[in-house]
Amino acid sequence: MSVIDLDFEPVVHNISTVHGECPNHKAILHPETNNVLGIVGSKFRVISNPEVFDKVEGAIDNELPHQNYHVINHQSRGYARTWREYVFPDIERQIKNDKHETKLGFRIIVDNSFDGSGSNKVLFGAIDFFCTNGMIHGEFDVFKRVHKGSHEIPNMEGILGQALAQYSNQVTRYNIMANTPLKNSDALRFIEKILPNKQEDPDDLGHMHSSTERIRLNRMGHKLYDQYIDEAQVRGNNLWSLYSAMTFFASHDSERFGLSRSANDTHHERLDRRNTRVNSWIKSDAWKTLTNDSQSGIAA
Repeated sequence: MSVIDLDFEPVVHNISTVHGECPNHKAILHPETNNVLGIVGSKFRVISNPEVFDKVEGAIDNELPHQNYHVINHQSRGYARTWREYVFPDIERQIKNDKHETKLGFRIIVDNSFDGSGSNKVLFGAIDFFCTNGMIHGEFDVFKRVHKGSHEIPNMEGILGQALAQYSNQVTRYNIMANTPLKNSDALRFIEKILPNKQEDPDDLGHMHSSTERIRLNRMGHKLYDQYIDEAQVRGNNLWSLYSAMTFFASHDSERFGLSRSANDTHHERLDRRNTRVNSWIKSDAWKTLTNDSQSGIAA
């Protein structure tokens, strides 16, 4: 299938061998190809994509009836895991400082799996139209269902309204970040904390930022710092540029942050794992300390 079609109802099959039935497991198959999407436990509850898409699109029709949006589908490992993005180009908020301005759009992502690798999630977040940086911030994860039990997929109307309000509040915080100056040395210290170079290599001097002090970074740390410098040249030396460098890593298979080629179509799944990794950086004590210290410097 060249076109990524996510509107399918998975087929559940019992598993048997020459020795008899396997009552504790079952197979989930794609209805058109009969490819095995996953071998799961007997209590695994299949949540089909149309089951969730209908709820999301019903909420969009009711709460955003006049908004244009476009749909982007992704799949990994032969449809064992799937994603659908709803991007709303006309719902946008501006991020602006003296050097640069960009617009953030609103999007919804439905994340589902048929092999037990993850729960069913509906995520809400922002996408930077300037360079298509897109990362889901933890505060926007407002719906999640594990593949167990008999729970129903709820209506999304109230959830969608809540997500739009959170989106606006988050953009306000992003504007504060865009207008909070950041020294290169402080950006280096932060990156060193989240990506420390644990190997003491006397030839690896890291990035020199003074005649008496040097910061040791691993290879990934060097790349992230270089991305920050690129972002700062456009957006200015501020917290938003550092944040944008991290979200660029989370959402781009680029020359600097390239993914190795895979025969199993795991490209989007690996970007999703990067997203989770960057979320852990944003929630870290190192990030809280950096943002608090930088914003305190403005107040002082």
